[in-house]
Amino acid sequence: MNRKDDILKVAAERYKDSDFRVPNMYCFIEGAEWADTNPLKGWNKFGNENMPEKGDIIALAIIDKKLNITSYEMIKFDPLTIAKPYRDNVLWYPIPQL
Repeated sequence: MNRKDDILKVAAERYKDSDFRVPNMYCFIEGAEWADTNPLKGWNKFGNENMPEKGDIIALAIIDKKLNITSYEMIKFDPLTIAKPYRDNVLWYPIPQL
């Protein structure tokens, strides 16, 4: 099984009961493929001096105890929507605006 097959299998399992299965799977697959081409180098931890601006588009990654990526999201940053305190396993990456 190759990486593409792994991504498809995880996406299918994750969204098997979703009301919006196709768009959710598509976004998950696109995000996973993008993440594979943009490794964690350059990702940032949240901190007082290292925060995106409110309204910035960011990729959000959550990492488990074994250092595996468990979740990717692309969000418009609002400090009120991110759980505090910021944990070391939550990273963000700025998405350039076109």
